[in-house]
Amino acid sequence: MTTTLPRQLLHSTLALLPLLFTTLAGSAEPVDTTPKLEVLNGQIKANAEDAQAYANRGYTLALLGRKDEARADLKKSVALKDNAPMHNRAGWAYFNLGDYVDAVREFETSVKMSNFRGHYDYYSLVLGYWGTGETKKALENYQLAVERDPRFGEYKTLAERTAEWTPLERRAIHETYVLWSKAWKAQ
Repeated sequence: MTTTLPRQLLHSTLALLPLLFTTLAGSAEPVDTTPKLEVLNGQIKANAEDAQAYANRGYTLALLGRKDEARADLKKSVALKDNAPMHNRAGWAYFNLGDYVDAVREFETSVKMSNFRGHYDYYSLVLGYWGTGETKKALENYQLAVERDPRFGEYKTLAERTAEWTPLERRAIHETYVLWSKAWKAQ
């Protein structure tokens, strides 16, 4: 009985995490600050030209529901450093904001700049196309993601690979995986 109670408590707590994230991301009252946000603010204060700090803060602000501030930081990050990784990072933040068209724009810019050499190119596009409802493009890019990283081709390794993604990111990739595995995957 003593080993069961902690496991039940852990499972109950883990089950609440998506609800907490949804509450934070969709809340009418944005979260004012977090320790990570304070660190990023300090980095930007120390170096106002730190594109990565702006990108990271934009992503963090997106997760906290501070949409306008997130968008401003994302625009600043790509203005400071117009390269494939920065556009990809902005795409992930826009995706978590629910700005799927902007996410696709950033992901497509990233892949054009990297010439599809970034390890994240295909699965990032999957997220964007999932968000915009472009199922065929999502599935085509999912297949390419599997070819680049076979962990995307099996549910267990996909779950391990995406364990630290946000609930929305996991939902998009997992829903695409299910459709791909049932209707697209060569057996």
